Amino acid sequence: MVLGTVSALRETIDEFRQSMYELAKKKGISDPRVIKISQQLDGKIIMLQKNIYHSQSLSTAKTLYYDENKIEPVNITHSK
Repeated sequence: MVLGTVSALRETIDEFRQSMYELAKKKGISDPRVIKISQQLDGKIIMLQKNIYHSQSLSTAKTLYYDENKIEPVNITHSK
């Protein structure tokens, strides 16, 4: 499920961000470990963006057509 993946990635990003912040406070932003965490964080953010984009693409593909006078979705079938 995409939603679960997005939620897990957000948690991981928050954890990486907090770790990076704490380490940067102690060691400085140019410390190799801070840079490594920053690079890993970048990768996680890119993964999150791709998941969100993919989720939005699926949502757009599944868009329901609505009758202008009704709130309920209208089933569209093609007759042969």
